[in-house]
Amino acid sequence: MQLQVRSFLFQVFLASPDLQLRQFLGTAFPIAPNGGLMTCRHVTDVNREEDELVAIFDGERNQAVLVKDIQYPQNPRLDMAYMPNALGRPKREFLPILNPAQIVMGENVYSVGFYVAGRSPEVGYFKGNIVNFTEPEKAPESTEISLSYPVIEGLSGSPVLTFHHGPKIVGLCHGSVQSRIAPREILEYEDGRLKFQETVTRIVELGRAYHASALMRFLDEVDAEGYVVSAEHVPGIFES
Repeated sequence: MQLQVRSFLFQVFLASPDLQLRQFLGTAFPIAPNGGLMTCRHVTDVNREEDELVAIFDGERNQAVLVKDIQYPQNPRLDMAYMPNALGRPKREFLPILNPAQIVMGENVYSVGFYVAGRSPEVGYFKGNIVNFTEPEKAPESTEISLSYPVIEGLSGSPVLTFHHGPKIVGLCHGSVQSRIAPREILEYEDGRLKFQETVTRIVELGRAYHASALMRFLDEVDAEGYVVSAEHVPGIFES
């Protein structure tokens, strides 16, 4: 099942008071039927001029909307943000969260979001697997997953999705880390005297995302209403 970009993905911008869009900041997605949008803290909590505001571009209505309320975790190190009723209207289409007990290592996942590729943001589709889990014993609210694809500029705030009786959220993209693969030495000898050595090092970039369980803890912390956690088909959300 393919997501309709205009219904499930929204661009976050800095805008002037008259809602002229100035700077693209990242991606947001609906997670509640009241128009509540999820994104990352570093997408919305940015340095800005006195006359600059955070706005959402509503692709369904082809208009910019001022974000009047942004809620952040009590822990300032957590890179999550929730914008209740960000669109100023009810919204039937939103993304349900997969029951965390169903999320396993190696799960096939994908992210759809906006990213920077030149002067204007473009829509991208990134696909891979869950590489590993990071589960801090004393801070389950910051549980993360690593992805086999990078979270490039602009993709922060995008959902990590899987297909489990329909599209379900398994995480929130927020950044990337680089990992160095162990070097491989290639040795070559000539005339038994000369030695040539070449060392090959491969750098891979792994995406980082907050686990669904961390999203649920944050949404409960800010009293978000209407979000759905399920391992079953959720009727009414994706039907036209």
